[in-house]
Amino acid sequence: MFDMTRSNPFEQMFNFQREVDRLFNQFWSDLPTRPAIASPNAIQVNSTQDGWRIDVPLPGIDPANVSLDVAGNTLSIRAEETGPDKKTRVVRYEQTVTVPQFLDLDKIAASHRHGLLSLTLPLKESVKPRRVQIATGEPQKQLAGATA
Repeated sequence: MFDMTRSNPFEQMFNFQREVDRLFNQFWSDLPTRPAIASPNAIQVNSTQDGWRIDVPLPGIDPANVSLDVAGNTLSIRAEETGPDKKTRVVRYEQTVTVPQFLDLDKIAASHRHGLLSLTLPLKESVKPRRVQIATGEPQKQLAGATA
């Protein structure tokens, strides 16, 4: 006559949790996908054997309008491109990078090609790996016929 089922509060709580999880998963899967496009402000830092290379995309900006300023261990990159009437500012870019102490900012090199500003920051001489000769108590003997 009457269906006697017991109410289980734990089961109700787990059902609620499963429903919330389902809603969140559905929300994230329904979002439109778009390809990742690097923003103009995205810099790329690559480590090389001799130091670091920093690539800064500056499309449409004349290299003459780009300035690099170094103060202590801070590198500031500024660019401002004006419109044809010289009154309207079309593009303004500013990025400040704190550079580690082991890079030599006195020897920084910059180049601009196809809208990409490339900065080369070499390692300081004091942190570059070097080979140390081991001195022995015996004088070194040269083989006969060998020249230095």
